[in-house]
Amino acid sequence: MKNLDIILTQIERNGHLVNYHFTVSRELEKYFTSHTLFLEYDRDVASVPDSILAIPFVSSLLAFSWVLDCNLWVREIDKTFYDSVSRIREAYREIYDHFPLKGRFVPAILTRNELVMRGKTDTSAVLLFSGGADCQATFIRNLAKSPMLCNIQGWYKSLEDKDFAADADKRDISKFAEEYHVPTCFVRSNFAVLLTKEFDKVFAKKLGDTMWHGFLHSMAFIGISIPIAYQVGINEILIASSLTIGLNFLCASNLTTDSEFRYAESGFTTHDGFELNRQGKMGVIVKHQKSTGKPYFMRVCSFNDHNCCECEKCFRTILGIVAEGGDIKDFGFNIEGSLKEHWEDVLYRRGGLMSFKSEKFIHWPHIKKRMLENYDIIKDKEFVDWFLHFDFDKAKREGLRRYYRQNFFSILRRKLFQ
Repeated sequence: MKNLDIILTQIERNGHLVNYHFTVSRELEKYFTSHTLFLEYDRDVASVPDSILAIPFVSSLLAFSWVLDCNLWVREIDKTFYDSVSRIREAYREIYDHFPLKGRFVPAILTRNELVMRGKTDTSAVLLFSGGADCQATFIRNLAKSPMLCNIQGWYKSLEDKDFAADADKRDISKFAEEYHVPTCFVRSNFAVLLTKEFDKVFAKKLGDTMWHGFLHSMAFIGISIPIAYQVGINEILIASSLTIGLNFLCASNLTTDSEFRYAESGFTTHDGFELNRQGKMGVIVKHQKSTGKPYFMRVCSFNDHNCCECEKCFRTILGIVAEGGDIKDFGFNIEGSLKEHWEDVLYRRGGLMSFKSEKFIHWPHIKKRMLENYDIIKDKEFVDWFLHFDFDKAKREGLRRYYRQNFFSILRRKLFQ
């Protein structure tokens, strides 16, 4: 079989901007939207050596090279990171034991780098930070490290692209960081759109997951944060767990995979909170808010510039706050009037299109348990009683019937002409 190659031909620096120019074998062309991966940091990275700066490129394409059995070529790489790659792949092989992860990572030069603390700072960790519940709990658990909040947005097709949700992330995270007197780092990139949809069409079913969820978001996020950690002289990168012990689902972010990332002799990654389920993390957050007596703003809507209070993620977070005896307004959820009436209305309007399948089995049992344990301290008992006894399956069936009746002709046209 012919060798398939991905070759990093040039790392081009221009102040805050890094362009990774690469070539691929003809057979791989259909999988790529561009031959340039770009990273726009919010600071000049000119002092970062190529051997460190190559790590984001490698981290973004390693999984692709494993699945396609490619050779991934770079001129120079940090030796500590190179040594960790085989362990990272073995950890992913344990997860994807039904699919062979092959390929080779081939650098020409292995360079030994060491971390040097640059200037006086209380910051001793970089925290990958979106503003959601998982990373908020990790932030609180690691407050003593004054972590740098690193927000990475990978959905830009070009530097000219606009993203109102990403802009809102930057606004809210900057304000949050000011309140807690911690530094920030913001990065824009095209790493999440570098591959075409063709990859998932061919491989998602075989793998059992998409490239984004099954590999990319964790590997790329960690890799992209390493040049910043190196530049500042920080030896720990914190990434919040997405899953918890006992949940055996495919997911890129896993304790066994994330913790294998190493860089510059002493640099390492901590996968934080794997022992906690999501409701346990909500308990950490609500307890912290109560101890300070001040509002603790969260924005969990991934594709809105505010908490919409009408989606599954908002619903799940509101349930979690209420179950811990918290007031949702202290966390950035603004609903006027009765919570019960609000969510009854949302489910009447949108229930047919909302799926609570995973939430019902993964998160709701823990939420219900805490609601019962904390029932005496929960103020909105009407909402709790409604949730504990509401028939969501029936509401979805009725909502779907209503949706089909109201949109029959538009659905028919779509089916006929798609």
